[in-house]
Amino acid sequence: MVGPGCLVAFEGIDGAGKTTQIEGLVEWLRADVMPGREIVVLREPGGTAMGEAVRELLLRGDPRGPRAELLLYMAARSELYAQVVLPTLERGALVIIDRSSYSTAAYQGGGLGLDVEAILALGDEVTGGRRPDRVVLLRLDPEQAARRLDGRGTGVDRDRIEARGLDYFRRVAATYDACAAAEPDRFVVVDGSLDPEAVGATVRAGLADLGRRCDESAAPAGE
Repeated sequence: MVGPGCLVAFEGIDGAGKTTQIEGLVEWLRADVMPGREIVVLREPGGTAMGEAVRELLLRGDPRGPRAELLLYMAARSELYAQVVLPTLERGALVIIDRSSYSTAAYQGGGLGLDVEAILALGDEVTGGRRPDRVVLLRLDPEQAARRLDGRGTGVDRDRIEARGLDYFRRVAATYDACAAAEPDRFVVVDGSLDPEAVGATVRAGLADLGRRCDESAAPAGE
């Protein structure tokens, strides 16, 4: 079942600036758009005890092969949606989530050669069919993303996914583009190479109808 509430996902390759833009969007929404509405921010994998354990395993451990990696992401996603996302949406809240099944399609599908459509179908299965109402894709050239990651400072540990190299991230980025082209009404594509203020302004413009959409989805049937 698809519940009420509103679900917004932020997507993009590592270094695209999702965390910064989520923080800015939440500040704007709470101040200017929906000051009285519950807003919950989550990340994938994460948000549950199992999800956080899976996150550490995926980023620092050594899952044996793309399919094992895929299933770990899906297991964490299933827990997160059952325990947190769907109940929160049922309250009529706005949920903003850092990554979704589109990440798995891009990273394990396009990046590692698994079937993208099969991954999205499995994502629908584990989330009860609840795809995001809006997906903000921060589009960034992989070379620029790599420079940003390198600029975080010396001594920063690069997790095993960040360390996969430019060719891998080119495939990931291309898969994101294909997903956005296939679902233009769902995706808000933003040039992530701009300065954070300009990116934020474009994100806000792309989500200008979010307050109305959340009000409509939270209204009782027949209103």
